[in-house]
Amino acid sequence: MTITSTHKMESNTMNNARTLEKEWKIPREMVAFVAKCPRLLPGESEDSYRKLFVMMVDEIEPQTASEYLVTADIAGLFWDIGRYRAWKDVILSLHRRNALETALRITNHYQNAMVGEAPAFIATERKEAEEWRADPAKREILRKRLADYGYDEEALNAGALLEALVPLATIDRFLASARGQLKAMLKEVYVRREFIERARNALDERVEALQKGAQQKQIAAPN
Repeated sequence: MTITSTHKMESNTMNNARTLEKEWKIPREMVAFVAKCPRLLPGESEDSYRKLFVMMVDEIEPQTASEYLVTADIAGLFWDIGRYRAWKDVILSLHRRNALETALRITNHYQNAMVGEAPAFIATERKEAEEWRADPAKREILRKRLADYGYDEEALNAGALLEALVPLATIDRFLASARGQLKAMLKEVYVRREFIERARNALDERVEALQKGAQQKQIAAPN
């Protein structure tokens, strides 16, 4: 019974390897090393990552084990870059809400000739921010109030950018690092291939020269 179970497990493993080999376009011996996704976050899918990896395989056309490993790293870096770019948009959107609440608080203080951040005003600004999102009629009233104090859409966007400068700068550093690694890896692959191609051409030329030399000696040799 145990032998049958073990045989089935081995058979399933081999079938799975064949499936991954076909889906990921990689040699079977490399499946265990490169045919796997990074840890996925909510909203991400293994199928999307696999498609990205296959596109990299089609473009780079890896020939050796090391090139397949580098291709896997390159796909992972492109995946990270996609995440970072999406997160930048989300960060700006989140901070735009904060910028809106700040503008509503400031204009509410001006309108009521008060300063400071009393709890009542903080609660009011949050209530107004929610009304801005949910009530079109109220949004127009609040938009006019903001406009009276110089807060148009561009001013709110600029406020969101200022509030998000620190996290955005962090994301930009991640992006710069990932792009730098990508550039270095791609350069390594193509420079190595160029060197191999030059070496192969030089060897072919040397072999051809030796063959010609041998043929000339045979022709010049006395009968």
